[in-house]
Amino acid sequence: MQETVIQFGPNDGLLGILTTPAEFERVANAPIAVVINAGIVHRVGPFGLHVKMARQLAEAGISTLRLDLSGLGDSLPRTEKLGGQNRAVLDVADALNFLQANYDTDRFVVIGLCSGAYNAHQVAVNDDRIVGAVFMDGIVFRTMGYFWRHTVGRLFKPRTYRNAIKRRMLDRNQPWIAEDAGAELAESEFFFADDIQRSEITNQLNDLIQRDVSMLFLYTAGYDDICGRSQFREMYGISPDDQVQVEYFPKSEHTFRIVENRNAACSRVATWYQAQFGRLESNQASQHELEELV
Repeated sequence: MQETVIQFGPNDGLLGILTTPAEFERVANAPIAVVINAGIVHRVGPFGLHVKMARQLAEAGISTLRLDLSGLGDSLPRTEKLGGQNRAVLDVADALNFLQANYDTDRFVVIGLCSGAYNAHQVAVNDDRIVGAVFMDGIVFRTMGYFWRHTVGRLFKPRTYRNAIKRRMLDRNQPWIAEDAGAELAESEFFFADDIQRSEITNQLNDLIQRDVSMLFLYTAGYDDICGRSQFREMYGISPDDQVQVEYFPKSEHTFRIVENRNAACSRVATWYQAQFGRLESNQASQHELEELV
């Protein structure tokens, strides 16, 4: 594979790393994947997630662009007045325009984690060149089923009782936060607009389905606003199928800091990508292996 620094956008102020497979390994006519920043983490992704994903996709014959949105990593801030437009939508559009002009394709897949998933959703809704999307711990809404599973599930988690004991043992007047609780707070923080309406997202997802956009929704137990795969249908009234696939990793943290969980996530994305747009490789993890990891 080859990794190349590319610059594009206004005054070439945006920067990304294009990872391409060897010529003999490339999947013909496969859309290029574009991976968007997670929060304020630059293009490598949390714990190197985006690098791992891009290289695994390259091994499967898929090209990937890991870009820094304007003002993040090595990309310069945009200087023009945006007029209420989503900065990420403009940045990704600049990336797609560059790739379309230089790599002879008008088909792309957007991938994002947390705020990256929110931005990927906005890009997919606004750009007809998007034929696939991977939303990792993206937009969710708490449902009645969530509150039931969350409340009952906590009764069976040892961490619930361990943290309760810690709280009783520490001086109540001492400012503190338990290590596990701190990690949970950090992992559940997200950067979405606070006025998102479920009905609007539902309508947008149905529009994407009508456009024949393939989607993978990947959720983790470390993302505190979702409990289980069934919540997806509760939120949107959409039943998962071949076009709209939903995965829940009950043993994974939100940022995939554990190597095994990070590998499992990347393998799941790669197998989905190949099934939708390319070929399946024998060296990819089997479904049984993925279940063991997550």
